[in-house]
Amino acid sequence: MLEFVKGDIFDSPADIRVNTVNCVGVMGAGVALAFKQRYPEMFKDYQRDCQDGRVKPGKMHIWKSLGGDWIINFPTKRDWRQPSRYEDIATGLDDLRSYLDGIGHVTVALPALGCGHGGLDWDRVSEMIRDKLDGVDAHVLVFEPAASRKAGRSAAAHPTGDERKGAERIGYSIIEAADVPALEAPSPLFVSGSLDVLARNWVALLPSRSPGERELQALRSIASELARSGKSKVVALVHGTRVSEEVAAIFLRQGVDTVLLLPFGVLTRKSIPNQIGKEGTGSLTLVSPAAAKGRWTRQLFAQTMDMLRANAAAMLLSDPEPDWLTSKGLEKWAQTPISYVRYETMPPQMRDALAGVGARPIGRRGEDGTPNIDHLLDAFDASRIEQRAAADALQKTKEVEIAGKATKPVEQRDARKTAETVREAWASITEKSVPKEANFPPLQSEKVNAPAETTTTTTWATSAVSEDGTADAPPSGNPIAKADADDSSSDPASEFYSLFLQRLRELTDDEPVAVEDIAARLELEKAQVNAWLKRGTTDGQIKKLNKPVRYQYASAEQRQESFFANKR
Repeated sequence: MLEFVKGDIFDSPADIRVNTVNCVGVMGAGVALAFKQRYPEMFKDYQRDCQDGRVKPGKMHIWKSLGGDWIINFPTKRDWRQPSRYEDIATGLDDLRSYLDGIGHVTVALPALGCGHGGLDWDRVSEMIRDKLDGVDAHVLVFEPAASRKAGRSAAAHPTGDERKGAERIGYSIIEAADVPALEAPSPLFVSGSLDVLARNWVALLPSRSPGERELQALRSIASELARSGKSKVVALVHGTRVSEEVAAIFLRQGVDTVLLLPFGVLTRKSIPNQIGKEGTGSLTLVSPAAAKGRWTRQLFAQTMDMLRANAAAMLLSDPEPDWLTSKGLEKWAQTPISYVRYETMPPQMRDALAGVGARPIGRRGEDGTPNIDHLLDAFDASRIEQRAAADALQKTKEVEIAGKATKPVEQRDARKTAETVREAWASITEKSVPKEANFPPLQSEKVNAPAETTTTTTWATSAVSEDGTADAPPSGNPIAKADADDSSSDPASEFYSLFLQRLRELTDDEPVAVEDIAARLELEKAQVNAWLKRGTTDGQIKKLNKPVRYQYASAEQRQESFFANKR
């Protein structure tokens, strides 16, 4: 008898529980990981049989314990790296039916075979189960795919004994999410360093993925001013690349307590505590919501960003080109006071979008040239907000930017119009930067010249402010201004390639697209599209997916995922 049910496969009363496995001895995710943690002796037996070649598609692996546990390992994959195959499910169900017919009336808990990490369609698999097990004497409880996903998440959330010991050896403790409610973490956390900083509000720092020297110099000046302010503040950032460790060290050297949120398992980068943990007099706290051996994923990166935002009293944006701040992304920060480093190359529409959420550029103090971080500090002190409001009312036209130029301060907009303002600003960026009808050139060769790199300069005295308050000499010439002055000097091939990337970004925003569809929708020759796709995948701006081959513009998260994949 078949019964399709919901719930936990381990909580339901059953004589036999079916586990989905591969044939190479790995149980690293999903329901298989949950079985491995609950039945470690079963896993050892299964692993030995895989090494001996006895675990094969279409053949059940049976394990019983002296205590009465009864497990059937059902091979749904040949290798854990490969997707499941319907033919293996079919032959496996035949073998399972044969086994159950020989043991009489038992209750069996059966998961959704191959429909989790295996990628099979549940409607099709459920029909196969009905067809193959119809009339079986056993009472088979068939669980939907959600049950396997839930079991996998639960297993991944709780470290094994070996993982716990490994993390403790390098200085981490395991903290239950309920003990740090401000972070809104969905799972236990691995924490190294001071636990006190987790109870304090942060300055959420959003640097660029690969900060240049000017951005780093700007951060050094801000860190120095934070330390000089005498206010005990915590700066927090998400680990994006190895440069994030250098950024954290900038604040630690100035005595500023720093939190580094890790979107990967602590056992995959054991050296981080030793590499930056002894920098300066500030305390370093490392926090990871990932499984101890978990690799970087977009989901984990998004989770750590949510944690950063949840405990942020203010946000500091130093990224010169925050193209990842889409309309939706910026709206998430709309209720957080934002201070940003203003660069010459920042588009006016971006400044308008930031102004729409009340963001303020960090200016230079007229008296000594140091960064004016009052707006950043105001977020932590209500009395300071009142004092600054009074001061602003008296000096609305006297605010001095770090560039040394007088500007009219940004006006705070009605909070009810924030979302609409942000959407309009970003719509303006799209309309102005990406023509609806792109006139691409005739077919080019695959040798397309790369666009000339432009130097990012900041309006902090046309360069970054030194730590002593003086300004570095401005760079000679501005390549962007030169390009604007002489359009004829630009390379048409490079311009069309850049336009292609912009259109591809729009086209693949929701999902990857095949090369034929890209060519058809952009009305381009397929050979030209292939040339540009090849170039984009080489320089990391385009992500290629296989089986079937599709392409997608590489977002910031995807570029970081590629980075970690290459590094590890």
